[in-house]
Amino acid sequence: MFTNLSWANYLVVITLLLAIYYTVIGIRFYSHELQHLWSRFRKPALNFAPDKDTAESEFLEMELEQYSSENTPEQPIINPLQEVEQLSSQFQEAITQATSELFSKEAFIQLLRPILKLHPSLNEAPIKSTIQDLIISECEKNGTIVLSKEEINELWNEIYK
Repeated sequence: MFTNLSWANYLVVITLLLAIYYTVIGIRFYSHELQHLWSRFRKPALNFAPDKDTAESEFLEMELEQYSSENTPEQPIINPLQEVEQLSSQFQEAITQATSELFSKEAFIQLLRPILKLHPSLNEAPIKSTIQDLIISECEKNGTIVLSKEEINELWNEIYK
């Protein structure tokens, strides 16, 4: 009965079964990671429709209102580490939002501008380069928008002329 099967047929069947098995396991347990990996290889569509730009600008206005309402000047943050932690969480939220909605690089920079404006004490702090590294690493982790240290430094300079 098994003498009619060649080794080549056996290897083809085993390879197909393993591929099906690992596909099912990947989809079942690692679907989020696979989607993230797939989104890195997929290039964002360049859509120059005016309604997308207005949607981005409306979103940026809502984010500016949200960040400014959360950080009112009447409640200054005294501890610099606490301020850096808050800034870090705001950056992570902004990067996640920009990645999920496939923002352009310019729109993403516009999203970062109000966040940096709310923390003027960190502009002159020696921790500024660490904050720049944090922005770069978070951008690289998500993979869609990549900023250089020069671009971030230029953004700081534009805000605090």
